[in-house]
Amino acid sequence: MLFACAGCARSPEDWRAGLESEDSFERGMCALALARVAPGEATDTIPHLLELVEGRDAGLATAACGELARLAGHHVEILIDILVHTESATPKFRTALCDALAAAGPAAVGSLRAHLLDGGASSPRELGQILADIGPSAVAPLVADLADPNPRRRLCTAWIFSRIGSKAASAVPVLTGMVERDELFVARQAALALVEIAPLDETTRSTLERTSMQRGELARPLREALARLCLNRARSGADKDSGQRLFALGDEAFVPVVEACGADDPGLQAVARRQLQLRYAALALGFAQGLPEVERDAGALRAGLVRRDAGPRARSALQIAMLGARGAEFLPLLEAHAQDSDAGVACCARLALLHVLRCLAFEGARKTP
Repeated sequence: MLFACAGCARSPEDWRAGLESEDSFERGMCALALARVAPGEATDTIPHLLELVEGRDAGLATAACGELARLAGHHVEILIDILVHTESATPKFRTALCDALAAAGPAAVGSLRAHLLDGGASSPRELGQILADIGPSAVAPLVADLADPNPRRRLCTAWIFSRIGSKAASAVPVLTGMVERDELFVARQAALALVEIAPLDETTRSTLERTSMQRGELARPLREALARLCLNRARSGADKDSGQRLFALGDEAFVPVVEACGADDPGLQAVARRQLQLRYAALALGFAQGLPEVERDAGALRAGLVRRDAGPRARSALQIAMLGARGAEFLPLLEAHAQDSDAGVACCARLALLHVLRCLAFEGARKTP
């Protein structure tokens, strides 16, 4: 229907006049048509298109999103102004604006960078994700931002590069220098960006290993970043030693491994779950030898299982496993966490549940005359 309207012998001014109609459907159709035939002159259609986006008609909402994307390059400042000044906007509303600005491509890069740290109702993460979605054409201007004197801008820019991934390869030299010399929280994000951009580059691995030893205050976060790197390398199959390196990182690798169990990539999930099984086996062996310090306080273990962060929940589940048959009182909790929303926690809870039940069965068999 839209194409039929756009093809009618009506001028942009005719469609613009229809925006004043009292009929919401007519206003919407005129906005769609005007945006199609004259995107550069369609400033006043934007509120009507956004109204369609939030409407009940899915077809019209889709058409409105498409027209917003078509006209975005002509009206970047207006779209950004709406995004950063509209409080309590619905997810549909914000998503349509973000997608339109991403479709604007290079035309939107300068304005998005200018608003990155002062986004009003928006946030650095939302605006940064738009820049990441724009992709390669945003890389060169963003590399310049890595030298900005404001550490917060450097931090946000490094995060954007982590979202762009391998297409931001030209940022690797600057990010490497940031890992070695920048402030702690900026250096950590630069390390995570390197892991996403160049996971198979030996320079990335050597930089993280060397700097984790040279900058003691950064040792733990850099080793966590190194764990993420090893996960990616093990997933790719390019480095046969990555699994061993990952296991050797010990506790620093625990949280990245747990998080990777919930990754969208089935291959990465498999690597992470294998690591959890290896750690579980090592803990079980160490417990049998009386080596590790296992939390035995029931209250502390219960508190760990209800923590917001996945790492403590997963660790508590494995500690319960180390109690063997004495972990019987935690069976209901373990059963609940076996369905945890975090895949890593669920994996640990299932391992613990299996181990405790096996220990109970073994003790029962031993007591049977």
